[in-house]
Amino acid sequence: MGHGIAELAAIAGFEVWLNDINLEILENAINKIKWSLEKLYEKGNIKENIEKILSRIHTTTSLEDALENTDFMIEAVIEDINIKKQIFSKADMLASFNAILATNTSSLPISEISSVVKNPERVIGMHFFYPPVLMKLVEIIKGNKTSESVIRRTYEIAKILGKEPIIIVKDIPGFMVNRVLFRLYDIACYLIENEKVSIEEIDATAIYELGLPLGVFILEDFAGLDVNYLVMKAMNERGYKSYHCLSLKNKVKSGQLGVKSGKGFYTYPAPGKFVKPIISIDKLGRIDPLTLISPAINEAAYLLRNNIVSKEEIDKGCKLGLGWPMGVLEIADRYGIDEVVKTLNTLVSRFELNYLSPDPLLIQMVNKNELGVKSGKGFYTYH
Repeated sequence: MGHGIAELAAIAGFEVWLNDINLEILENAINKIKWSLEKLYEKGNIKENIEKILSRIHTTTSLEDALENTDFMIEAVIEDINIKKQIFSKADMLASFNAILATNTSSLPISEISSVVKNPERVIGMHFFYPPVLMKLVEIIKGNKTSESVIRRTYEIAKILGKEPIIIVKDIPGFMVNRVLFRLYDIACYLIENEKVSIEEIDATAIYELGLPLGVFILEDFAGLDVNYLVMKAMNERGYKSYHCLSLKNKVKSGQLGVKSGKGFYTYPAPGKFVKPIISIDKLGRIDPLTLISPAINEAAYLLRNNIVSKEEIDKGCKLGLGWPMGVLEIADRYGIDEVVKTLNTLVSRFELNYLSPDPLLIQMVNKNELGVKSGKGFYTYH
């Protein structure tokens, strides 16, 4: 993520200081950036000379050198709150007083990270999606004390980088996209561990019925099972209730991390080489697509009811951050809000997954006959 963000900034014309713990990691990062730039140049996505872009990236193992005269920092280390706090504590001392300090965390509250900074108004979340050079979405997350001017400037930077930002106005674990996505991961794992459903049956339903390009378990492999495990752990520790997926935990413990290690829920040709597994359409039929997607819809309803993010930005997040053809609320309207509520009630009564009780917003919509496409109005209006 770090070298991908550095590449984006250099393409946009910024002078970039890329910092890591040793020269070997930095050299590897530059090689990956060069390879990526060559691919972008071949496809006509960039016009500027590759060497000119690379000349704007300066590598250093010294955080002092990296942050000297820096206007905008984006931290992209692993999802470990203690490591992030260490970096922000140092950055607070080293960066100029007016510098914005952004974190690319995918789950950890911004306010926790900013607690070690003397001026927490300048700390903000800027969550890119993998791979950052190609994925359009950036979640901008407001900490409890983040100033409006910092939000505006971060939004402007995201646009300069060619991204489509959405603003998360309340600092909650997992923000928007991961809270919705992990409901899908959550129920999928429950089904394979408790209902003798196969991962191929889950992915067939997700791909062919819901239109999700990488299904559920292929997407987990692609993102990295270790990353998913850390995100889920961080969210759970901060009040996000979910099913504890032993399959995920065991794979991470055994070093099966997905595409990056060559094996996860599926097997890949070599570590780091992604070839999408072929999922037979014959695997369809056992899983009701609403069983998979209703928990995600429920989470989106929670976010909307609590004014954390708008309905348009929820759906934009699903489409641009996850590559879904429709937003989760658009999917809800298509299937019918009453059917979503019925499915959630079944999950609660049959599987005792009480944290999946229908959100009050969904109940209210059913009571008002706002059922989606079939009634002419749901999350959106239809004619």
